[in-house]
Amino acid sequence: MRESSRRYPPLQAERGDYSPTTPKTAMRKPTITFWRRLTQWVSFALLVYGGWAFAVAFGARHETDSLMPKDSIVWTQGHRPVVNTYLPSAVCRFTARGRVVRGCIIELLSDSLTLAKSMALVLPYLLAFVALSFLVGRMWCGWVCPLGGMGDLLSWIRQKAQARYLRMSARLRSGLRWTNYSLFGATLGISWLIRPERYKATYQCWFYLPFCQLCPARLACPLVAGAAPTSWWEFTHPVQAFFTIASWATLAFFAAAFLSARRLWCHVCPIGLATSWFNRGGALTLTKEAHRCNRCGACADACPMGLTHVRDEKRLTAMNIPECIYCLRCVDVCPKDDCLKLDFLRLPVTRSRLVLRRASKRMANDQVPNPQQMTKPQ
Repeated sequence: MRESSRRYPPLQAERGDYSPTTPKTAMRKPTITFWRRLTQWVSFALLVYGGWAFAVAFGARHETDSLMPKDSIVWTQGHRPVVNTYLPSAVCRFTARGRVVRGCIIELLSDSLTLAKSMALVLPYLLAFVALSFLVGRMWCGWVCPLGGMGDLLSWIRQKAQARYLRMSARLRSGLRWTNYSLFGATLGISWLIRPERYKATYQCWFYLPFCQLCPARLACPLVAGAAPTSWWEFTHPVQAFFTIASWATLAFFAAAFLSARRLWCHVCPIGLATSWFNRGGALTLTKEAHRCNRCGACADACPMGLTHVRDEKRLTAMNIPECIYCLRCVDVCPKDDCLKLDFLRLPVTRSRLVLRRASKRMANDQVPNPQQMTKPQ
């Protein structure tokens, strides 16, 4: 079936209320989605409020290691990070009231290119990023990322409002991926062009950390932490005015993307692009036993990234593709025992099991849809 960008009503598979053929008397055990949500919000609290909590608990001094002028658009609120490392997730350097870690991998690459940092200084951070990405790939996006957690909250609001959502076609997803590569390349290119040999005062260059100035986390993370974002409304310089307008436009696009579709923003996030390179060949492996699949389409309907490869694949067993965020919704809703499995370093972690389905209280009053009514390829 040829996919198109259409608006679909919110399905129970998206909400996590059913899998086709799930009996209403199924055992009430926590689903993978329950544990993912729990991990998301624990991670959110730690990464957004952890630095402030650490400072309060241990009396850490709020002193800055930043050379940027105070209150400039790239000033880091004057707080040192608790852990001197970078994560493969949208952990914002501008988080108010203190940072747990230094920032994300895009900040590391951009800052290192602009300041021409030595490889000896950058290599430990890069190796840590490679190790963390190798272990779980884009699971960082689906389970840890604060932006992903905020976006999923917006999606939950859309579901509660019974609003229709945009289902992305394969062509649209391909276009968004090329946009992602373009944004990633432009960020590194601009960061390299403004190196010190080209500008006498690098930190006065308004193009420093270009993606960080546009990233929705620069405004969203301080706001949810209860503080005004750094230079959230600055028009003293034309370039700074551009980044002010563009950053608010990006934040609006981020909110609209999650309210109108499922994780559309994740298709253009360069941080996710960097971690996606480790989905294949990494420690995690999502496999499918094709002979067990009845192609009911539950996995395609439940996938927040709009992917259909798990449903459509008839021969290959490895389902690892760059766009997958390992949310494991497909494993959660699959009605066939042992059809889908997740392994870590070839050791089994979880698998699709009908007896593990969660029967919510709402389900007693819901009519379980017929599998024939779900999205099926022709």
